[in-house]
Amino acid sequence: MKKEQFNSWLSSKVDTQAKLTIGACVTMACLGLLAFLLQGGFLYVALSWGYGSRLLAAAIVLAIFGGMGLYIFRTAPQTLCDRQHEVQINDRTVTVRVAPTMSNAWTYAIGSLESDQSIPERIFGLMMVVPRMMWTASYVFNRIDQVRQIDVAECGKVLRLLLKKSERVDAEDIASKWQRMNLPKILRQVSLVDGIVFLTKDGVGLSLAKRFTDALEKDIYGDSRQVSSASPFDSE
Repeated sequence: MKKEQFNSWLSSKVDTQAKLTIGACVTMACLGLLAFLLQGGFLYVALSWGYGSRLLAAAIVLAIFGGMGLYIFRTAPQTLCDRQHEVQINDRTVTVRVAPTMSNAWTYAIGSLESDQSIPERIFGLMMVVPRMMWTASYVFNRIDQVRQIDVAECGKVLRLLLKKSERVDAEDIASKWQRMNLPKILRQVSLVDGIVFLTKDGVGLSLAKRFTDALEKDIYGDSRQVSSASPFDSE
């Protein structure tokens, strides 16, 4: 497989991933709105019946969801955020940021599914779905442009190296191979690509998930060949 062929495949993968990210953003926003209508509507009816005042019921509902939204919008950026790792390159330390996966985003939006929660914890968790979904939708919305701006040529170098090695590649090795590469920027973009695994034990390393190589094999070769470390990659 030549560099141009791989980069063409990667460009198509990035375009598809951007579309999937848009779909995830819309889905989260719709689910958040639906949850608000269901939960808010139930509370509104119950409070209207209990207090006998529609205006008071509406004010209480808005206050409840407003308070939860304020709490989530203040705390979520510390929960669903880039992980920062330090990489020693020659005589300097570089900070590498790794973006959360979309699985992490969905897990945060949905909330805990632990079965040993108490009834009040379950109720509170269900109520928090609305602001979590809305905040995560806004987070994913910003992620769309980040995916679209992925530098296919530079990221392709890193991914082809991972594919050729078929094992963990340390960030230091990437920096030494391409000394002019903006390592923090490119590794941040690489972390946005689905199927890339960042290993942080004993330094920062990268590897490919099986679904990445399987997708490449299927899209490029069909089911008749396998992508192997013996593939004729270019030197850069």
